[in-house]
Amino acid sequence: MIVNSLKTAYRFLKKHKLITFINITSLAIGITATLVIFLMIQYDYSFDKHVPNQQQVYRVVNNGEFKNAGVYVPLVRTMQAELPNLEAVAPIYRSHVQKLKVSLATDKFQTFPKEQKIVFTNSQYFDIFPSKWLAGSAKALNSSGNIILTEKTLEKFYGKELPANVIGKTIIYADSIPLQVAGVIENPQHNSDFNFESFIAEQTIPQDNNLKNMYTWEAWNSISDSHQVLIKTKAQSNPLLIARNIANLLKKYKYKEGEKVNDKLELQALSDVHFDTRFNYEATHPEALRNLILLAFFLLALGAVNFINLSTAQSIERAKEVGIRKTLGSSKATLIKQFLLETFLITLSATLLAVLLLPLFLHVFEGFIPKNLSLDRLDKTVILLFLFGQLIVVTILAGFYPAWVLTGYAPVLALKNQLGKNTNLSRSAWIRKALTIFQFVLAQAFLICVLVVVRQINYVSHRDMGFQKDAIVNVYIPGAFQNSAKGVVLKNELKKLTDIKAISFGNIAPAMNGWMTTAISYDQSPDKESLTFDSRSGDENYLDVYQIPLLAGRNIRLLDSTSEMLINRKGLELLHIKNPQDAIGKTFENGQNIIVGVMEDFDLASARQAVKPVLYTGSKEGYVLHIALDQSHPENWKNAIDNITSSYKSVFPDDELDLRFVDEVIQNFYTQEKQLSKLLSWAVGLSMLIAGLGLFGLAIFTANQRTKEIGIRKVLGASVFQITFLLLRNLLSLVAIACLVAFPIAYYFMHSWLNDFVYRTTISPWIFGLSALGLIAFASLVLSTKSVFAAKANPINSLRDE
Repeated sequence: MIVNSLKTAYRFLKKHKLITFINITSLAIGITATLVIFLMIQYDYSFDKHVPNQQQVYRVVNNGEFKNAGVYVPLVRTMQAELPNLEAVAPIYRSHVQKLKVSLATDKFQTFPKEQKIVFTNSQYFDIFPSKWLAGSAKALNSSGNIILTEKTLEKFYGKELPANVIGKTIIYADSIPLQVAGVIENPQHNSDFNFESFIAEQTIPQDNNLKNMYTWEAWNSISDSHQVLIKTKAQSNPLLIARNIANLLKKYKYKEGEKVNDKLELQALSDVHFDTRFNYEATHPEALRNLILLAFFLLALGAVNFINLSTAQSIERAKEVGIRKTLGSSKATLIKQFLLETFLITLSATLLAVLLLPLFLHVFEGFIPKNLSLDRLDKTVILLFLFGQLIVVTILAGFYPAWVLTGYAPVLALKNQLGKNTNLSRSAWIRKALTIFQFVLAQAFLICVLVVVRQINYVSHRDMGFQKDAIVNVYIPGAFQNSAKGVVLKNELKKLTDIKAISFGNIAPAMNGWMTTAISYDQSPDKESLTFDSRSGDENYLDVYQIPLLAGRNIRLLDSTSEMLINRKGLELLHIKNPQDAIGKTFENGQNIIVGVMEDFDLASARQAVKPVLYTGSKEGYVLHIALDQSHPENWKNAIDNITSSYKSVFPDDELDLRFVDEVIQNFYTQEKQLSKLLSWAVGLSMLIAGLGLFGLAIFTANQRTKEIGIRKVLGASVFQITFLLLRNLLSLVAIACLVAFPIAYYFMHSWLNDFVYRTTISPWIFGLSALGLIAFASLVLSTKSVFAAKANPINSLRDE
């Protein structure tokens, strides 16, 4: 029985090759896109799922006015000493230095200038993230001067050397700090937001003054998102109570009696770290995953809609077959099984084609697929179950309705060609129209969304951020503050270059992808209240390089006795000052810091964030050179970069130049938006391709059904244009209706998306008009390919009797 059913199904599909091709292609595109999205979702949800007792692991975050994943470094040691009920307290101090010198033989070292995944921590890191030890043990991280390597780092440094043979070898950190290799672990086998390649003992920091300053070892007023801490609680512990205890410790050691507490410490579950964008710009937004799931559903639905439309359109051709089968005794259930079997074969073929297309789609989508997504780290069983489940679901959803329509014909009406009296046929025609509208509503909505997202990206990329960002490069000094003196030497060398218009030495640029804040007591408040500002520091040339105007006062001077500061307009609100001139002379920290000028506001991050209070502190130390090139002569920039490189090598001969254009750094703020634009562009392309294939199939059936009508009209003198328009009119009206339905839907979602930005563009009417014209033009092109051919056919052929 099953063999005969398979033969029947195969013969039917073979007879209608073009329609079978359209169905398989449409479903394959939808299934492949769905599979790619499923892999992306599985990848994101796999992060840190391997951690034992994951529900007991938390990151301490600051959810106050300045949301930050970092903590005050002294607080970590205080937690270790005064909260014994915690199973683990693991500092995660990301290295500010990338340079390592590895001993290969006596007095012979090889420099590795770009080691990025270095972290200072203790042995309790491995209590949270257990690893397989190839040599040594985690206890080594409780003693200063020790470093642990992964297999990958071991091979990079020492080639094929056995792990046991590298124990005790010397690695020089930041040119002056000797470290001993004390262990080797297996490469991380799972996805994690806390995977590193080199682990340095936390206690190494207080042994070196430069490291102490760099990591604010004893400072309760400085915080950085590079200085984080993970904790592991005991089973059944109350995280809210633990968070309160940590907050009490901070209040005890950082704040004076009665002083306003600006920090709000909370525990963030490890399972939330990968998805919480409040504390990490690069986190995956849960809404983005939900949108991906919706996109996968829509693309798969588009393919299924094509199958439903074309199958129900074929119903007239198959009516006699159904009538004969019923007359010969076939039950409705038997016929439904037959038609579902045909659907299963098409869906199975589409699934197999989708697996073959997967590498191509992964390559095409690589712009927004996570770079670290690897099939090796994903659960193959889950992927196979997903494909099988998708195969069954699509077969049932796409096949059941056409099967029900086909088997609903009365045998007598089918055999007498009187199906016009059958309500199923009329109902299926209306459903076909509704599904066609649904397809083009999606295509139109995606197209509008693409135009709005591109417009927003263009707007935020070119808006005035309050400082000069073009033709400015940042050169990062190796070793950070440790090499400040050499940074000044390099600055003086670069001053001699004629291609450089201005140069400043300090810390970060006005806008950055991260946080740098400082808490400082305001002398003029009654209780010397501690206020939190975003902080920048450097020499007196910073304003000249970035062309930041002063509203009142003067620029800073570098003095030894006091630190002169600049505050921005937004910062005046914290001081309860309205007139910028009134801020001049106000002091912090018992007169150690004095405001000498007021800057105009400037953006500190992406357009999603409003302007914040900023303090710029005069400082002779730094780790970034801010260099303004001649903006009017970009043709000279290459020569200027070559000269900068030459000067850099004369001061730092063993280090690789780290040079970044500020405008390119700012463009990276909008990586997610650009990925969204690419994703929506592909959604437009795929949805229009699938809908176009379906429309082409419907055009074939429309032309075939009206063959004799076309022949009569041609004999009576109708032109090719008139007949083509006749065939196009009904289907194009469906596309026009789809445009009208899509407009409010797209507007709602894009208006909601734009509300996430503080600075945003408008949704102009021309976007809707342009997108509608584009979609109607596309549909006309698809339909005319068959319609014109039908209109040009010889009427004699169509008017012959069967």
